[in-house]
Amino acid sequence: MKVKTKLGEMEIEEDKLITFEEGIPGLEDLRKFVIISNGSDPIMWLVSVEDENVALPVINPWLVRVDYTVDVPKDVTEDLEIDNKDDVQVWAILVIPHDNPENMTINLMAPILVNTKTKKAKQIIMEDSGYGIRHLVKEELERSKKISEKVSADVG
Repeated sequence: MKVKTKLGEMEIEEDKLITFEEGIPGLEDLRKFVIISNGSDPIMWLVSVEDENVALPVINPWLVRVDYTVDVPKDVTEDLEIDNKDDVQVWAILVIPHDNPENMTINLMAPILVNTKTKKAKQIIMEDSGYGIRHLVKEELERSKKISEKVSADVG
């Protein structure tokens, strides 16, 4: 199907669509999205196929914070029909300031979970996780680098 998006007009295969049955907080009226690359891997785009003005940059959170953890509540596992954790993709939303991309932030408190088998998705809010909605990506990358160096030194 041909869809107009914030990233331009594109052909979207039906089997690539993911459904947020409850919408996304702040975008509750939008249910159908697709995750696409815009040539800026590892940053992907969560693109609405219902509103051409909505496209959110997302990233695998473990690429930014190596020790990131996600607690998936039982009701979410049931809602998304998750049988195998290997069928779940986890994405975190980025905020990239146009005038200063160095100050890009990542929302680690509210990851997006996608069941790759059922194509059902949900943004969960991990209120008591200790994560915030605006972590500076450059600080998280530096922190992760130090963790990785320590692990390498401990193993070596």
